[in-house]
Amino acid sequence: MLVAAPVAASAAEMRVFSLPSEPLEAALVRFAVQGGVSVGGLPARGCTGRSRPISGSMSAERALAALLPPGCGFETLDARSFRIVARPVAAAPPPAKRVETAAAETPRLEELVVTAEKRPELLTRSASAVSALSAHDVQTLGGATFDEIAAQMVSVAVTNLGSGRDKIFVRGLSDGSFTGKTQSTVGLYLDDVPITYNAPDPDLRLADIDRVEVLRGPQGTLYGSGSMGGIVRIVTARPDPTGFFAQASAEGMLTQHGEPSSGVDGAVNMPLADGRAALRAVIYSDERGGYIDNPVLGLRDVNYSRRLGGRIAGLANLPDGWQLEAGFAHQSIATADSQYTQGTDGPLTRDAAVREPHDNDFTEYGLTASHAGAIADLKLTSALIDHSLDTRYDATGAFRAAGGSRLGQAFDEDKHIKLWQTEALVTSNAPGPLRWLGGAFVSYSSEIDEALLVDVVPPAPPRMIYRRHDQLSEAAVYGDVAYDMTSRVTLTLGARAFVTRVDTKAGDFQIAEQPLPGFSAHLTDQGVAPKVRLSYAPTSELVIYGEVQEGYRAGGFNIPALAGGPTPETAPARFRPDHLWNYEIGAGLPLFDHTLILRGAIFHADWRGLQTDQRLASGLPITVNIGDGSNTGLEGEAVWRPDRHLQVRANLLVEDPSITRANDVFPARRDIGLPGVPYDMGSADVRYAWKVGNLDAETSAQVAYVGRSYLTFDGGIGNAMGGYASGRVAAALSGADWRATVFIDNVADERGNTFAFGNPFSRARATQATPLRPRTVGLGLSRSF
Repeated sequence: MLVAAPVAASAAEMRVFSLPSEPLEAALVRFAVQGGVSVGGLPARGCTGRSRPISGSMSAERALAALLPPGCGFETLDARSFRIVARPVAAAPPPAKRVETAAAETPRLEELVVTAEKRPELLTRSASAVSALSAHDVQTLGGATFDEIAAQMVSVAVTNLGSGRDKIFVRGLSDGSFTGKTQSTVGLYLDDVPITYNAPDPDLRLADIDRVEVLRGPQGTLYGSGSMGGIVRIVTARPDPTGFFAQASAEGMLTQHGEPSSGVDGAVNMPLADGRAALRAVIYSDERGGYIDNPVLGLRDVNYSRRLGGRIAGLANLPDGWQLEAGFAHQSIATADSQYTQGTDGPLTRDAAVREPHDNDFTEYGLTASHAGAIADLKLTSALIDHSLDTRYDATGAFRAAGGSRLGQAFDEDKHIKLWQTEALVTSNAPGPLRWLGGAFVSYSSEIDEALLVDVVPPAPPRMIYRRHDQLSEAAVYGDVAYDMTSRVTLTLGARAFVTRVDTKAGDFQIAEQPLPGFSAHLTDQGVAPKVRLSYAPTSELVIYGEVQEGYRAGGFNIPALAGGPTPETAPARFRPDHLWNYEIGAGLPLFDHTLILRGAIFHADWRGLQTDQRLASGLPITVNIGDGSNTGLEGEAVWRPDRHLQVRANLLVEDPSITRANDVFPARRDIGLPGVPYDMGSADVRYAWKVGNLDAETSAQVAYVGRSYLTFDGGIGNAMGGYASGRVAAALSGADWRATVFIDNVADERGNTFAFGNPFSRARATQATPLRPRTVGLGLSRSF
């Protein structure tokens, strides 16, 4: 067994530890997380039992010596690594032995401790399909945002409409490429808080984070509605009461065929109250130069964007084992124009009569109280999300029956979401073969959508197309019980009982050809989402598991098709909840003393009543249950580190997403897969590190391939996309407190079509495509204090 915390610390650093008495393996996982160190060596013959409780500020070495039960000792391998060894109980434990031999040079891959399943566990010993990237991994991969590292996480795909406008898909479970009233198929979390409902990814900058986790497959039991494909969890760096820390970084980039880009961020951690509390803050700003020209308006590099944001978090260690955390996060993205191409004026041009800006403003307030007990841990989390999205599309000529300008007309879509959620979670610590967790969850979201028709040339007052207000309430209780039937076989059972209610009011249909009355409606859904998992560990390292689990989403209502003017189309008054059952067999295996780690799974998903957001011929949104779908696939990932210098990581997904039964409500083909997700995709990255005097040098290269797919369920000319590969190379040189990096993104200047969509109102008259950002050369500098 090897336990490694995501953020490394020196063994001599002072850390705050609060560790209850619990089974030794669980105690060492908790110790590694709190101490920021690595621990290996278990199981060690004769070293078993229950840990001793410890509490206070001390070094990791002292804390480890205090928590180990009789019969256990440890050796110090280096400044941040320990090995557990057995010692005779009768003998006085000798001083910790510092190993200066080749053992200290063993190139073991450090395992991350992940908490995606709501309790700490080792990544390679997890009986679930979970992947994680540490903060160092994210930095090496050049990931400023999640979409920039998604390709290096197995089975993850992201659309490319633009910053703050993208959808995330996991395991090919796509409900369509457009964003509308359906809840997302992938839950996006900032620490323990869900930050989206049906909005796109807010594209938070990955500044001062701890790790990024992806839990694949439906997670209805633990995470509830909107986690059919899985969850993505961004774990931020927590405030540290044991010491001061500060860091600043800056980057500059030059894009071929485009404008320069830049970014800066800074983070600081300040201990307070004599090491009993701390504040941590990060602030950042970045600008991305455009590379799309608009010859119609005589403009160059129109798709410029700017992001401003930051976070502040406070932590306080209170008496009797309580801990209180509070946080605030805000980010604003302003994009001057869209990044798709259209027309015949060139490969990086768009012939739009109106510019198409987009704004995405995200704010989160959060509060968490937790208590580490001898029998169970308690965590109470409450948060408020405020999310606003404003989008403009060129709609010139799309609403002819409504009159107005034919020189330049815009469709403005304004969305404002407020989401409140509270969760209570209790996880067991008691020794024995039984482990459990239980929780209660309540949430309420309020979303106001307005669509307006605006004459831009010549200007005129806007006219309301529709206004709607949707409210969703959800309450649930859930539990998860794992029982060790033998020393090798574990049975896990879980269930979530839930009830959801949707209320919709809509009106202000001002451009309809005939008067349309407003409407008000509601629906309720309730049920139980179960989970069954059986895992088998034939050795202490190999874990094989089989699992069945359900995911679900709430239903909702459509506005009338006639709201956009005369049309032969009709829109169903409502769309029903959909449900997905997933069946999978997976395994995780570290080999050759943890120099090679393999993980993989075979899965099959049955999707009933598949909800999808589509567009009518008028361009207005509609949500329908298009039919039933399925996906069968094989996924795998590997990390290999044969020595201290080289590391290779690779992943692959081969799948067969499809519509198995199509309803008559919207065109759909059964032979082209599901929209926006390919039949195959994969990636690899290679790193090599060495010493240059007292400095550390590193080179890296990565490549990602995305197979062919279609934009919509019906395929059609101009809807094909994908079928391309892209790469990045980088080199870095670092000292004790600084790092310099040079890199090239899109090395081959690949022009592959990442997303065959940009504007629903002009898609019928011209082919749309979204190219990769052209070849970009950059320099990054960072300094810690």
